[in-house]
Amino acid sequence: MDDRQAQLLTLVIDAYIETAEPVGSRFLVEEGNLDWSEATVRNELRALEEAGYLTHPHTSAGRIPTVSGYELYLSKIDPAGLRVKASETEKLAAAKKVFPDYEASCKNIAKTLVDISKESVIVAFSSEKMYYTGLSNLFSKPDFAEMKLVASVSRVFDRCEEYLPRFYDRVGSAPRPYLGREHPFGEMLSVVASRFGENSASLIVLLGPQRMNYKHNWSLLKQVRELI
Repeated sequence: MDDRQAQLLTLVIDAYIETAEPVGSRFLVEEGNLDWSEATVRNELRALEEAGYLTHPHTSAGRIPTVSGYELYLSKIDPAGLRVKASETEKLAAAKKVFPDYEASCKNIAKTLVDISKESVIVAFSSEKMYYTGLSNLFSKPDFAEMKLVASVSRVFDRCEEYLPRFYDRVGSAPRPYLGREHPFGEMLSVVASRFGENSASLIVLLGPQRMNYKHNWSLLKQVRELI
């Protein structure tokens, strides 16, 4: 992949994350301040689609990322450079101080993380003891406007106790995203996850659509990991 295609892939993914709409060549030229013609951009988008990084819905001429596209996008992100806003750090730190009890404090941090990220969160203190919050955030996303998708994702939470043990061994102490078949929650979702606590026995998982804001969620989980 040359530099131009890499730049276009990043622009497509960033735009799709923000708008939830397929991204076309005109939008990229106008909003990306590109010096290339629409015809050039269309050709490059076609090449990215043929390479498996983009696809397009049948009802639209615009493109959306594939799992391979997201994977390449994430491979270019340096986690060391991810930072949260000072106000977000303050909210998370304040959430920790509300409850002296460790588990209650972790649950309150999870609720605050849901409020900031607008995603859903699962906290598992063991493979049998878990807590989740923010389900309404997930179902309010345009990605799950169809009722059959809502039902499919609902089953993920109904079967958390089955899914989480299979995920435990894949997750390390450093937060990172997991896409597609890297996690057991279904290919419609992506997660950012990390182990925490004594002997890294506990697990925190931030769930959202594949279209989630990976940079923001990754930085938030890094901050949470430092707190708990």
